[in-house]
Amino acid sequence: MLASYFRFLLRIALGTLLVLGAVVGIGLLLDQKHTVTRETALAAPPLTVWATITDFSNAPNLRPGLSRVDVLPPVNGLPAWREVERSGKAISYAVTESQPPSRLVVRLIGDDQPFAGVWTYELTPAGSGTRLRLTENGEIYHPVFRFVFHLFLNQAATIEQYLGALEARHGKS
Repeated sequence: MLASYFRFLLRIALGTLLVLGAVVGIGLLLDQKHTVTRETALAAPPLTVWATITDFSNAPNLRPGLSRVDVLPPVNGLPAWREVERSGKAISYAVTESQPPSRLVVRLIGDDQPFAGVWTYELTPAGSGTRLRLTENGEIYHPVFRFVFHLFLNQAATIEQYLGALEARHGKS
């Protein structure tokens, strides 16, 4: 009886190791880098949209998932900040390029995340409104996170939520 119990536990342990090994193996095979681009047409002019997307300290009023934003010392003379989500997770960002009101490049800063990213905002006039193209160039270092991200999550979800918040604020044209 005791031997069959141990064989049962051994089978569970081996099965678990096999599944974990498969997840890690598949994660290692998946590309560490990804690129996602989405666009929207907003009813507000580029200067108004630019003012919204560069008002980093006011981001919780645009994105309800944030509890607060802490302004950090500038990096290379450009703005930096830490976004704190309602869950308590904090991620720091810095502007790396700013060409008002047409191009903004933001990157994740710090080595405390299992991922990295650069977001490029391109604003172009569209009649009386703005066409906004947002591109995420990301990297996911950990193979398990990469497995989950590529196979189970919508890779564009964060960008789509952000653009939806801008559409709610400025209207869609």
